[in-house]
Amino acid sequence: MSEPTQHAPQEAQTDLQIQAAETAAGPSGVANAAADRPQPTREKSLSSDVYADIKLPQNLRGREETFAAFKQLAAELKLPAEAVQKLVQWEANAAEEGRKSRRDGRTQILQRWTQQTRDMFGPAYGREITRALDAAERFGGPELRALLDATGLGSHPAVVKTFHKISQQIGEDESVSGRGRAAADKTFAEALYGKAQ
Repeated sequence: MSEPTQHAPQEAQTDLQIQAAETAAGPSGVANAAADRPQPTREKSLSSDVYADIKLPQNLRGREETFAAFKQLAAELKLPAEAVQKLVQWEANAAEEGRKSRRDGRTQILQRWTQQTRDMFGPAYGREITRALDAAERFGGPELRALLDATGLGSHPAVVKTFHKISQQIGEDESVSGRGRAAADKTFAEALYGKAQ
């Protein structure tokens, strides 16, 4: 029974020596296996400078930071310059189609609002639009005109109706500003801003 006790300190000492050797030289076998294994070669990633000749199309101006990030991603993916140019052109075309779609949608909305306003006033449309215009000019001034122009809300039936009610509150029989009446076929927006270009 005394033998295991006598050998235990010696075994512990041997274990400590093995651990010290592994710490100094790395775990036995592992260091040699890593040295024997071929190390992967790290390819230098392409720089986005490879795409320096690719220019941002005119309709994408203002997106320089996004464009730089795209070129860096293209470099990491090792895309050929021709493919990157095609992708940039595709984005420019898609952006232009989106702008055209928004313009067309806005035009349709403004036309619908104008028609709703015409329907709201019926045959008295021209006279009532003039009254609403007079009230808008008198109480809103140039700032309101700029806002209505920028948003297209000058054609919205609720806006026209609001200014029409204001004009009714001021006086039933005379124009708020004393201006002459507009032609019966003018929309509120045309009367407010002039003919659309």
